[in-house]
Amino acid sequence: MSSNSRPTFTTAQVTLTNQDEWYPLPDIKVGEGCEVVIKSKTGNTGGINVAHDDDDSKNEPFILDNPGDSLSLRIKNTTQIVVSSSVAGQVVEIITEK
Repeated sequence: MSSNSRPTFTTAQVTLTNQDEWYPLPDIKVGEGCEVVIKSKTGNTGGINVAHDDDDSKNEPFILDNPGDSLSLRIKNTTQIVVSSSVAGQVVEIITEK
């Protein structure tokens, strides 16, 4: 993995309007050798479920329990990831280098 700085990065947010509904991340191309960070917005009041867009993963999601919790993934594109929450109105933040 290169430690060289990238010239640009992309940020996005996904608002989980309905509880217990899976929402895809926006279509963001991730730079070669870069990671995407998925973060539970600081003002959230419920946990965020993070899964690959398949039934097995949705049945056993990774859970960001607390506001401000995050995870990073080395993936090429964000469309394969979905997020949900048992509390409506939660927000997921995304950032990645291009």
